[in-house]
Amino acid sequence: MTTRPLPSIEGLDKPFWQALRQGEVRVQQCGDCGMHRFPATRFCARCRSETFEWVAVEPTGVVETWCVFHRPYFEALTVPYTVIQVRLKCGIRLFSNPVEVEAGALRINMPVEAVFEDITPEVTLLKFRPTKGHVQ
Repeated sequence: MTTRPLPSIEGLDKPFWQALRQGEVRVQQCGDCGMHRFPATRFCARCRSETFEWVAVEPTGVVETWCVFHRPYFEALTVPYTVIQVRLKCGIRLFSNPVEVEAGALRINMPVEAVFEDITPEVTLLKFRPTKGHVQ
């Protein structure tokens, strides 16, 4: 049994978490203007439409920024740990953790790809590793 903090997989974002279990990234897409959005919302921020569907998006993007935490905010997470902000090709931004790369090797605009990490039988976390050829 894990003791790390886990996300709530219920609520408006449930389709996102269900898709991660299947190894894909799904986000809302406005049915009127086509804008992607996450986290889930009732209205599109661009056109205010309530029409949307959950669509699979390419699970690649770039690192926009990162920080290294040295203070233990959660007992089960060993410090230091790194949190990155990734902008997916569809334009949405996600906070996650890098894998297969040290914090000192991260770079702004570093291309990354999704890694799906099963934490419990119900929860899969989305993490990112540098795409091949971009690890220093």
